Amino acid sequence: MDEEISRFMLLAAKLEFFLVNLTHDFAHVDGKTRVVSGVNWDRIGRSLECRHPFKEFDFAEAGFQVFKETAPQFLVAKEGGGLKWDSNEIEISSWQVLLGRSYAQLRNNVAHGNKAQLSAPFTHERTRAFLEAGHHLIHFIAGEYSSDETWSYAIQFS
Repeated sequence: MDEEISRFMLLAAKLEFFLVNLTHDFAHVDGKTRVVSGVNWDRIGRSLECRHPFKEFDFAEAGFQVFKETAPQFLVAKEGGGLKWDSNEIEISSWQVLLGRSYAQLRNNVAHGNKAQLSAPFTHERTRAFLEAGHHLIHFIAGEYSSDETWSYAIQFS
């Protein structure tokens, strides 16, 4: 599982780097300070809606149906200490919700180590399914905004 998580995080980081550098419209920018604090999934969702209407899109064929069917759980601090997994069943009815709640929650869980903090055996296969779907979704998004796979090149710092 460590290798799968590492590959996912590297790919997710590259996608976010690519999107923010592609256009500042896809960056989440603070209105006062102009500080970039990640990707604006709502804007990317609206852009995808123009290209691929959500209601007509074949999520199964694209390989990320699981993100449309359900959102990953989130880790909650219990009153009095300790942690627990929780979820809220929401209708995933738009690209904005799919990206901002389903995909972003997976990315959040993996990036912050939540999957290692409180392992739940019943979620192991579900985690693998989400990671695989995450790869498909990342490649789909990158392919929509890049015609030549430049997004997947190694990130160069000068």
